[in-house]
Amino acid sequence: MTYLDEELIEDFKKINTPIVIFPKERHNSIVQKINDNIRFSGSQIAWSLLKKSTYLGATTSQASLKSLNKKIKLIAEGDVFFVGDSTDNAYSIDVKDLSLALRIFSTIPQHTYITQEDQSWIACISFEGDIYFAIL
Repeated sequence: MTYLDEELIEDFKKINTPIVIFPKERHNSIVQKINDNIRFSGSQIAWSLLKKSTYLGATTSQASLKSLNKKIKLIAEGDVFFVGDSTDNAYSIDVKDLSLALRIFSTIPQHTYITQEDQSWIACISFEGDIYFAIL
């Protein structure tokens, strides 16, 4: 577990919000499914190649985070998955806690990918400070 994982877990404990830590095998399965179904350009998803992708703005903008929260809540049911390229764990939170989770994950220096089991959509809070969303 990286220090970033430890910080994330501690942040969720501080706000008394449940978060599920997936076993390594589940983490690897989610990452593999993303890699199998989505094209990348370098370390990021090739957003321009996705027909239904949207750039939502900078991670420093509360409006961008609110927009991402709204887009996800319109289509998500149940648990939302978070996978990062600098954290060792994949996480799951209930969609009702999404706004809190987005605020926490937006402070982590990594590419954080957000999706659900069926991966019919994906979002990213990028290391570079951008927020993207796409229907797949």
